Amino acid sequence: MQSNNNSTHRNNSSLGRFFRQMGPAWIISAVACGPATMASISIAGAHYGYQLLWVVVLSALLAFVVQFMAAKVGIIGGKGIIALVEESWGNVWAWILMIDALLATWLAAAVLMKALVATTGLVTGVSTPWWSLVYAVLIFFLVGVGGYRWVESICKVLVAIVVGCFIVTVLMIKPDLSGMARGLIPTFTGGSREALMMAGIMGGAVHITIIAMHTYNVNARSWGTDDIGLAWTDTFLSMFIAFGIYSVTIFVAAAAVLHPYGIEVRTAFDLARPLKPVLGVYAHGIFLGGFWAAVLSTITPTYLAAGYFIADKMKWEISVRDTRFKAVVFLGCLISLIGPLVKGSFLILLVVMLALGLCGTPLVVFILLFLLNQKSWAKEHRNGWWLNLLGGATLLITTLLAVRFILTKTGIWSG
Repeated sequence: MQSNNNSTHRNNSSLGRFFRQMGPAWIISAVACGPATMASISIAGAHYGYQLLWVVVLSALLAFVVQFMAAKVGIIGGKGIIALVEESWGNVWAWILMIDALLATWLAAAVLMKALVATTGLVTGVSTPWWSLVYAVLIFFLVGVGGYRWVESICKVLVAIVVGCFIVTVLMIKPDLSGMARGLIPTFTGGSREALMMAGIMGGAVHITIIAMHTYNVNARSWGTDDIGLAWTDTFLSMFIAFGIYSVTIFVAAAAVLHPYGIEVRTAFDLARPLKPVLGVYAHGIFLGGFWAAVLSTITPTYLAAGYFIADKMKWEISVRDTRFKAVVFLGCLISLIGPLVKGSFLILLVVMLALGLCGTPLVVFILLFLLNQKSWAKEHRNGWWLNLLGGATLLITTLLAVRFILTKTGIWSG
C-alpha cells in the first residue's frame, strides 16, 4: 500500500513538474487570443455564417506548426531569430527581418491603443483620445518596475471568463452541425471583403510578431535540445488546442446567433450579442470588461517584442533592466499614441492590422524552413517530412492569402 502511495506521489510530482516546465508557447497563445482575433472571427462568422470555418480551423493548425518551428530554431540556435539570421545570412538580411517585424509590431501597437481607448470610453462613458496618454505612461511604468505581471494575471482571468461564456453559449444554442461540416470544405466566393477576412483570420494566428517573439521566449526559459519534445507538447496544447477552441467557439457563436438574423458586427456591442443567451442584460458589461482586458494584456507584449527585435540586432541585453531596451519600449508607447487619432472603426482596423501583419509573415516562415533544413546548422534536429510538408503548406497559404489581400485592396484583382 505504501509503495502505491509513493508511486502516486512520484507521478503527481512528475506531472506537476511537467506542467511547470511548459509556458513559452502559452505566452504566444495569450497574445494570439487577443481582441484582433476576436474581432476578425466574429465579423467573419456574422457575415459569412459557417462558410469560413475551414479558415479558422486551418489557422490553428498552421499556428501550431509555425510556432513549433520557431521554438526549434530558438532552442537549436540558442539565440533570437534576428541574431541567427545575421549569423547565417549576414547583416543586410538581419536588418530586413528586423524592419519587417518592427513595422508589423508598431502598427499593431497603434491599432491596439485605438481599441483600448475606444473600449475605455465605452466602459467609463468618457470618450477622449487623452486616454492613450494615460495608458502609455501606465504601461511604460509597469514594464519598467516589473509590475505588469499581476495586471496581466487579472486581465487573463477576465478574458477567460468571457471565453467561458462563449463556450457555454455554443453548448446552449446547439449550432447547425451540417452547416459546420459544410464550412470545413474550402470555398472562395471572391471579393475584397472575403480576402480581407481570410487574411485577418490567418494573420491572427501566424503573425510575424508572435512567430519571431517565440524564438526569444524559449531562450528566456533556457531550453536546450533535450526540451524539443517538451516544446512540441507546449505548442500543441497552447496553439492548436487552446487557441483553436478559442477561435472556433467565438466564430461558431457569431455564425449561429448573428448570421441567421443578418446582424453585422460593427461595434463592440455587436460582439457581445452572442453572449445574450447566457448573460442576458449583463452581456454588454461583462463582454466589455473582458474585451478591455484582452486589449491591455495584448498591447504590452507588443511593446516588449519591439524591444526584443531592436536589442537583438544592436546586440544589447534583451531585458527591461537595460536602459536602451526601456527607451525602445518608450518609443513604442509614443508611436502608439497616433492610433486613437486615426479615423474609422477600431474593429475593422484590427482586422486590417492582422491582414497587413500577414503580409510580413512569409519571410519569417521561409527563414524557419531554411534553417531547419540545413544539415550543418540543425544537424540531427532537422525537420522531418511531416513538418516540412506542413511548414511548406504554411508558407504557400500565407503567401497566397497575403498576395490576394494586396491585389484586391489595390484593385488589381477582384478576388
